[in-house]
Amino acid sequence: MIALDNIYLDVEASDYKEVLRIMGGTLWEKGYVKDSYTDALLKREEISPTGLPVTPVSIAIPHTDPCHVIRPCVMILKLKHTVKFKEMANPDQMVEAAWIFGLVFDDGNKQLPLLASVINLAQDEEAVNGLMNAADREGVYAVVKEYIS
Repeated sequence: MIALDNIYLDVEASDYKEVLRIMGGTLWEKGYVKDSYTDALLKREEISPTGLPVTPVSIAIPHTDPCHVIRPCVMILKLKHTVKFKEMANPDQMVEAAWIFGLVFDDGNKQLPLLASVINLAQDEEAVNGLMNAADREGVYAVVKEYIS
């Protein structure tokens, strides 16, 4: 599910909607998702926010229903500048997300284990430091592959 060509560094976006449009457009161009994916992703984020406040940097874990997916993957974006996402557990709060882990799954039964894997990575100080210090996609991949298969 993790591939080097789905890891993007220094992505520029002004807000979470732009982040989700970049994700959806890229995934559609690469044949991972249907043309309905981006709209579904934006709607899902409004209903069920995905910002996760963790230290030292917060993340977001956007995803939507499997019916919009052609083939599964995980898309990772390291943002050039943080972007505000509503907090997952408390939508009245905002988190400044620096990393985006887009979960693209075609089987709803795989959602929770995949989500748990990303949360475990985000809560592991050594892993987060590894991501922060990664100089390239290969470095990010080396950290992430330990958590997500």
